[in-house]
Amino acid sequence: YFLVLDDIMDESHTRRGQPCWFRLPIVGMIAANDGIILRNHIPRILKKHFRGKPYYIDLVDLFNEVEFQTASGQMIDLITTLVGEKDLSKYSLSIHKRIVQYKTAYYSFYLPVACALLMFGEDLEKHVEVKDVLVE
Repeated sequence: YFLVLDDIMDESHTRRGQPCWFRLPIVGMIAANDGIILRNHIPRILKKHFRGKPYYIDLVDLFNEVEFQTASGQMIDLITTLVGEKDLSKYSLSIHKRIVQYKTAYYSFYLPVACALLMFGEDLEKHVEVKDVLVE
C-alpha cells in the first residue's frame, strides 16, 4: 500500500515500468482509497493466519513499528524533495541514506527476517545486530 500512496504523493508516472495505479483513467484518486484498503488488510491477514500463535502480538507490533518507520522515511522524503522543486540543496548523502533506511529498508529487508525470527520463537531484542545490518 505504501507504493500506491507514494506514487500519488510523488506524482510519479511509472512504477517498475508500468503506469502508476492512480494514473489509470478508470482509477485516478480512487487509488488513495485503494491504498487505505490495502493497509487495512494487514491486521486482518495477520489475525486470520496467526491469531492463535504465541508470537501473534509481537508480529502485530512489528508490523506497526515498520509502518511507523516507513511513514517517517516518506515524511523525510516529502519535506526534502518537494514536488516540482528543483532546488536540491537540502538533499545530501546523509539525507538520502536516512530516506532509504526508513522508507525502504525496514519493510524490504528487516520485516521479512524479523517475522521469521518471531515465528521461530526468537526475541527480537536479542537480535539487534541483525536489525542494524539489515537497515543500514
